[in-house]
Amino acid sequence: MPLSLYQKIKSAITVRQVGEMYGMEPDRHGMVCCPFHSDSDPSMKLNDTYYYCFGCGANGDAIDLTAKLFDLNPRQAAEKLINDFA
Repeated sequence: MPLSLYQKIKSAITVRQVGEMYGMEPDRHGMVCCPFHSDSDPSMKLNDTYYYCFGCGANGDAIDLTAKLFDLNPRQAAEKLINDFA
């Protein structure tokens, strides 16, 4: 069975790469200030396969992060990732 568009993106692009592409600067522990709430100290962890904010609870994968950052639906977010990482 062929991989879906979403599976292909998730296997090719890490959440950390997405964060860095869109201006986040993770520290050596992969922590960034969360863009989804007022955050003065890094509270969001960017892992390879998911992100999680210990402050507001925001979480998801690379597509979810892109969708939330740019107010897109999952399909639009997937297309943006394909274009931006081409």
